[in-house]
Amino acid sequence: MFTVSLLLAALPSAELAPSPRAAEVTAAEVRTAIERGLPYLEKSSAAWRSDRKCVTCHQVPFAIWALTEGKARGFKVDGTKLDDLTAWAFDFCATNENKNERTGGFHLTSVFMILSQTGPARADALKVYPLFETFFAKRQKPDGSWREGRQIRIQGAQREADDADTMWTLLAIKRLEQLGDKLPAETRKGLTAERIKALTFLKDAKPGKRIDWLLLRVLIAKEYGTPARAKELLRELLAEQNHDGGWGYVRAGDSYAHTTGEVLYCLGLMGMGESDASVRKAWKYLVQSQQCEGWWHCPTRETFSTKPDKVHDPSVHWGTAWATIGLMQTLPNK
Repeated sequence: MFTVSLLLAALPSAELAPSPRAAEVTAAEVRTAIERGLPYLEKSSAAWRSDRKCVTCHQVPFAIWALTEGKARGFKVDGTKLDDLTAWAFDFCATNENKNERTGGFHLTSVFMILSQTGPARADALKVYPLFETFFAKRQKPDGSWREGRQIRIQGAQREADDADTMWTLLAIKRLEQLGDKLPAETRKGLTAERIKALTFLKDAKPGKRIDWLLLRVLIAKEYGTPARAKELLRELLAEQNHDGGWGYVRAGDSYAHTTGEVLYCLGLMGMGESDASVRKAWKYLVQSQQCEGWWHCPTRETFSTKPDKVHDPSVHWGTAWATIGLMQTLPNK
């Protein structure tokens, strides 16, 4: 089995910390970091598929997302392997059963598979999306939210976690609604109803401790027609950047490659890139903290609740995918 734990054991602990460097990194160095990250994600997802035989919200969708984006941006990606992995993932989500009930790959898996598709809609995806919508409808709470599982929860902050899950789902719904008539009328009707309920739920959301909560609020404001609010929240997000260029999982927390990648993804969607100092600082943090095999040191998010310093393969894969996606999102196209 391909495991990051073996890689971690083989490296001196001192190598996990970024080495100091005065000069800013260049776009060429960012491209090199991406070129090192993508093969790691391909190998890690292939091993997960072989060993675990499941898609899983934090694993395969993020490899597909990063590789799909990389291919679209001209990075070297094995298109045949990517197509095979994507087809398998959508088929898994369509056919996997739990107690004789079709699951749609479970909620966040469905959300991230939708968001992983950044180009023209695949035929197999279009067949599965109505199933995803049905699954969203079944899982949506009467108050309009979707309840977050144990993947990214902080102890004592369930509402904040539910807000985040609901916002990710709204971003996926937005992506589906953009497909228009490619989806059945009944699916479009269901998405509209779910969107209205979810946006009503978020009206009562209180500011969260998590940085991903804040960046998701930026994107929801952007995607759902409140640009002035999006810019206001963006300024708040930028103010949370640490001196080393990263963002923590929580406000004022130590820099975390996973969250820094998520923030860069947000900044890129907000039109920021190489010309922005905040982006260049984040690039420097990620380029300097990447390991030679292409991955980033990302403790499990349980570190922020009950299990300090725990690192395992899925958290490293997940964080590496986000770092790679974020770098690509803010990198100028050739």
